[in-house]
Amino acid sequence: MIEKIINQYKKKTFLIAYSGGLDSTVLLYQLLQIKKKTPHLQIRAIHINHNINTLSKKWAEHCKKICKIHQIPLIIENINIDLNKKNIEERLRIERYNILYHYLLQDEILLTGHHMNDQCETFILSLKRGSGPTGLSAMSLETSFGYKIIVRPFLHITKKELKLWAYHKKLNWIEDFSNLNINYDRNFIRHKIIPILEKRWPFFLKNCYRTINICQEEKKILRNLLNEKIHSFIQYDDSLNISSFKNLQKELATALIRHWISLKKIKLPSYRNIQCIYDQMIFSRKDANPKIILKKHEIRRYRQSLYLIKTTLSLKRTLLFWHNIDIQFTLPNNLGNLVQHKNGMTLPAPKDNELINIRFQYEGNILILGRNKKRKIKKIWQEKNIPPWLRSQIPLLFYNNIFVSALGVFVVNIKNPNKKTWTIAWQDNLKSNHDRLFLFS
Repeated sequence: MIEKIINQYKKKTFLIAYSGGLDSTVLLYQLLQIKKKTPHLQIRAIHINHNINTLSKKWAEHCKKICKIHQIPLIIENINIDLNKKNIEERLRIERYNILYHYLLQDEILLTGHHMNDQCETFILSLKRGSGPTGLSAMSLETSFGYKIIVRPFLHITKKELKLWAYHKKLNWIEDFSNLNINYDRNFIRHKIIPILEKRWPFFLKNCYRTINICQEEKKILRNLLNEKIHSFIQYDDSLNISSFKNLQKELATALIRHWISLKKIKLPSYRNIQCIYDQMIFSRKDANPKIILKKHEIRRYRQSLYLIKTTLSLKRTLLFWHNIDIQFTLPNNLGNLVQHKNGMTLPAPKDNELINIRFQYEGNILILGRNKKRKIKKIWQEKNIPPWLRSQIPLLFYNNIFVSALGVFVVNIKNPNKKTWTIAWQDNLKSNHDRLFLFS
């Protein structure tokens, strides 16, 4: 069934998501058949116990026994979530994929037993949610999993065909009777909806599969077109220039916004949220700072650009003391460290009786070096092109209650400064993936 698909991959190391059920059991035995012809094929299996069924330990033992017989290395992992909370299926799915990602080696391909029935169920669930072409594309034969790959070789095969093959080979597998619980949406579709559709239209599953493939092709074409166009709007800091979006067709503008978010590798917002972003960000007044929250991220607009930022705790009331300047000072919110460094920002040193402290908020007028007139700090932030949400993440250096510097941005012209100087560098984790030192002069 899957030999042709498996042989097209140059990598010959596979990790099977092995639940012990029909689908993954057929997958395991088909891999074993291929291995007889291709001895250098390497197979591992992983069984994830969701701990929501009283028989789950017996299922793990069954998987252990089968893998021992066939000399397949097996990983067994457990998931423990609060079953009283909502969205059990979604939370289990996220936990499951986190575990799979953790154990999948860089030179391995993850194989799952998803089949045509699963694909059709996913399609109907997407219809229920009001999804667009991306959601209706359901699962792909191959999906990038970070830098790793998932392959679903059974997507073109029905569950009925898998069961016939398993009976013919006299295989033993686990029957999870919780799959009969129609309180779960997927089980309801599986047992109450699809049988009715198949009874009236025997080719429904295959036609549904064809529709999904068409959606996938259309999605690929759209993605390629948007990839070409989006580069005209993405700026050096990964923000999206929306200055001309009022003049674009709404459909194109929303598609560009959605595509820009997709490049950030976070879960895509719904089409309704994309419409909200379009309405609030493109057409709000120029001096507004609209914000739309997307779970752990926010979409913010500053001037004529959109920014996708990770939501962080407010530091406005934070006061921290740097008692030992010979030791690097760790900032909150994963903002990095302050260190003394010969190429850092040169500042008047604190006097012996002054306490060095770090804050993240200041209101009022200040005189910065190089100026002859005080200005409101808000105006200085604007001059320096610092977006509002970043202003409260920039460490402000104080000696006692005297404002000395917004590190990396400006130095305050203070009265009677110490003639001695020192240099501070901000090792900023937010601006670099390589923990490099940002040195300010």
